[in-house]
Amino acid sequence: QGVDEGGLAREFFRLLSAHVFTVDGGLFDPLVAQNARVLWFNSASERESTEFWLAGVILGLVVYNNMPGLDVRFPPVVFKKIKNEQLVLEDLRQVHPETYLSLRSLLSWEPEEDLMAEELNSVFENTFCLDFVVTYEMNGKTETRELCEGGKERVVTYKNREEFVRLYCEWLLTESVERQFEPFRKGVRRVCDSPLFNALHSAELELIVCGEQDLDFAQLRKNAHYDGYQEDSEYVASFWKLLMNFDLVQKKRFLSFVTGSDLAPVGGLQELQLVIQRNGDEPTERLPTA
Repeated sequence: QGVDEGGLAREFFRLLSAHVFTVDGGLFDPLVAQNARVLWFNSASERESTEFWLAGVILGLVVYNNMPGLDVRFPPVVFKKIKNEQLVLEDLRQVHPETYLSLRSLLSWEPEEDLMAEELNSVFENTFCLDFVVTYEMNGKTETRELCEGGKERVVTYKNREEFVRLYCEWLLTESVERQFEPFRKGVRRVCDSPLFNALHSAELELIVCGEQDLDFAQLRKNAHYDGYQEDSEYVASFWKLLMNFDLVQKKRFLSFVTGSDLAPVGGLQELQLVIQRNGDEPTERLPTA
């Protein structure tokens, strides 16, 4: 018999997330996954809203059961949206980096010489030739959407460019994926709607779901326990010397082997209770087990 210290549950959520949180399922945008290497909601998805809701429930169960290290590549903006925090231009960088750079260049543009306000707006209009309309592809067709009332007739000028960037970000990060994200958010809140969850900041929520990214094995060693060995024994010294020389990929593989997740829990590796236990007598041909 054995005692489940969380490894089985983590393995369950890992296998489940590998099936649900992937571009192959049709919930998430394959172009964003390719260009930004994150999961973002597919605005052209034909999946039912219940499937997005279920994906949110799974994420909520990870938080509810305190199982950090879900193997998903959600950008921080997803957690900001779950917590209804205000979004800014920098959030767009995580999802649409090329669009972010274009909008940033729009905001940073300045004329080469001092101009009057009317001349400045005219030069800006002739340089960028923009109006308050967004053009995008939807199921192989080119679609347009006004960012505000009368957007087709409203020209982007030097004076109103900040408003244009704000509305463009709102459309890309919120309005364009509202049909997909709202069921997802409701699924999360269906499981986690509590005063404690409401008190969490988006960054804290991200840590609970994704775990710490830094793998400091010195912290793991501090709280390690030994059964059948002494801390200063030759085997233990050789074990830690090997682990300390691991690169990041090897460290992730080791963590996945012993905990079921290749990410550190919230608070760092010192939160793990690693037990190094003698398995039989020497000499032995047994391989390590976890």
